[in-house]
Amino acid sequence: MKERFFPLFPDGRRGVSIAAKLALMIVAGVGAVFLAIVFYGYSTSREALEEEFQGRMENLGRAAESQFLQIPMVAEAVTRDLATMITLFEPPPEKMPEMMKELLASHSQVTGLYVGFSKQATNPLFRNFCPLVFRQGNSIQYKNLAGEMDWTVQDWYQLPLQMGKPLWTEPFFADERAESMMISYGIPLYDANWRYLASIGASLELHWLADIISTMEVGGHGYVFLVTSNGAFVSHPRRELLMRETLFTVAEMENRPDLIPLGHRMIRGEKGVASLYDPLRGDLLVFFRPVGNIGWSLGIVFPEEEVLDDIIHLRRVQTFLGLGGVFAMLLMVFFISNRISGPIRKLKDATMLLASGDLHAPLPPVRGRDEVALLTGSFASMRENLLLHLERLKTETAARERIASELDIARSIQMSLVPRTFPPFPKDGRIDLFAKLEPAREVGGDFYDFFHTDEDHLLLVVGDVSGKGIPAALFMAVTRSFVKALAISSGSCVPPGELMAAVNDRIAEGNDACMFVTLCFVLVDLRDGSFSYACGGHPFPRLLGGDAALPLAPVKGPLVGAMEGMFFEEGGGRLKEGEGIFLFTDGVTEAFDVDESLLSEGLMDRWLGEMRTLGSEALVREMRNRITRFAGGAEQSDDITLLCFRYKGGNKKV
Repeated sequence: MKERFFPLFPDGRRGVSIAAKLALMIVAGVGAVFLAIVFYGYSTSREALEEEFQGRMENLGRAAESQFLQIPMVAEAVTRDLATMITLFEPPPEKMPEMMKELLASHSQVTGLYVGFSKQATNPLFRNFCPLVFRQGNSIQYKNLAGEMDWTVQDWYQLPLQMGKPLWTEPFFADERAESMMISYGIPLYDANWRYLASIGASLELHWLADIISTMEVGGHGYVFLVTSNGAFVSHPRRELLMRETLFTVAEMENRPDLIPLGHRMIRGEKGVASLYDPLRGDLLVFFRPVGNIGWSLGIVFPEEEVLDDIIHLRRVQTFLGLGGVFAMLLMVFFISNRISGPIRKLKDATMLLASGDLHAPLPPVRGRDEVALLTGSFASMRENLLLHLERLKTETAARERIASELDIARSIQMSLVPRTFPPFPKDGRIDLFAKLEPAREVGGDFYDFFHTDEDHLLLVVGDVSGKGIPAALFMAVTRSFVKALAISSGSCVPPGELMAAVNDRIAEGNDACMFVTLCFVLVDLRDGSFSYACGGHPFPRLLGGDAALPLAPVKGPLVGAMEGMFFEEGGGRLKEGEGIFLFTDGVTEAFDVDESLLSEGLMDRWLGEMRTLGSEALVREMRNRITRFAGGAEQSDDITLLCFRYKGGNKKV
């Protein structure tokens, strides 16, 4: 049975048979339909339960809101009565405490009344007057806050003044020793000339919140919490959170980011149901709604398992029955599919022998005219074709291996012709030089060279032979040999233009292949940094100055090797200490990306400007890295050669 469903491959790994795959696909299809039905039923039932839960919580929240509003409405009414009495009767300061005591005594739910007069009041008697009456035990006390504080900087004075309308303050503790939180309702009062007269308000202790919340029947493991307009807790089973933490700070402390969107919705005064996850309580459902006009929001929390207990049990039963049915179906489908796949298995055994290299292994007899019979006949034809192909392949492989070996040798020879030891002149402190060549194929036609023509002159050479492959590499080797031989054999510093003309004549002699090369020579006087240069059909070098990287002035010069008797114009300049010259082949500027967009000289010059202060090796390597990133994996068709020389100063000769 194991071999039928999980055949062993030649490499020792187990696979999955067609019978097994067929069975799995059928079972997967049926299982998907079953799961879809279960999911739909679960989702529908869950939505119904959530709607029922939301309706029940809505009724509970509405009942709680009606209770929450009763006491704040009393405070608002008392404050308005006090404002009316001051406006109509204009009592003198000595009469106001008794008037305020009488008003407070008639409203037992209110904790205190206060009047904070403006220091610019028209009546000078009020400018230093801030009466406060408050309950203390069974008595009502009075004090003038003007003797204890600057009341005009307090929130209960400033907020009505700044907002110009009645408002509720955030909860606060009366002092550090107070255990009960308070809130205040304040209104602005103006005189007959609409000048600010006073901030008038009433304060309430919030102990009545606990009484209201205790009457809310949430049952089970549910609980109720209350937050202010900025998300601060004023009621919660965890008393350490009250007025010390907000929904947002708890989200950060306990790593519960799902509390943040809930907090934003609650402080915006929205109403709805949210899902949360508590590491201690598991999945939770939270019903929330605003409470009255004081900007607070009520939250009622239930464990999701309590709300959805029935549907969770139903889901478990459905899942158990479904998995049992799927397993039984799996066994039946495996039995049927195995009978169908038997002939295919025999063909598989024969083809595995063919795959192992036994091309003479017998195939099973062809019976019938079904797909298996046709496949067996096709394998027989394939075996005969393979035998013929293998013979041809042996011959072709031997030829390719011989060519590959010759190309490897040619590449090694080519790379050995260019200097690869850096720094090249470690005892000469005047020179900082680095170069890099990368052929586009196994061998290419680019080359570079540098050597002293005498003790104080250094010749920089970069060339690019037309064409690619071995012919270009051979032509490159010949050109390099001519350059070095003609430059050194003269016995003196030959100007770059004359040297290039001599090289051109030598290459053009007997050039039956009509090949040519582009060349660039730069001859540097290491004593003072002066230099001269010539270009034969080659991109002009770049001067790496202190402020920018700029092309050297154009000089006329044809392709080298095309025709004898050509003239090559020279240019020149002087390098300051630290300045340099950058030479390159057109494989740099003609590099392309996956969209076949060229790198261009403009982009290269911009990069050189950014890298102009780097040392030679660092500049060359960074330029090559940027070219690679620009290409983005596109295979290049031209060789890439980079050479950077930086003059260190004539007084650094060792």
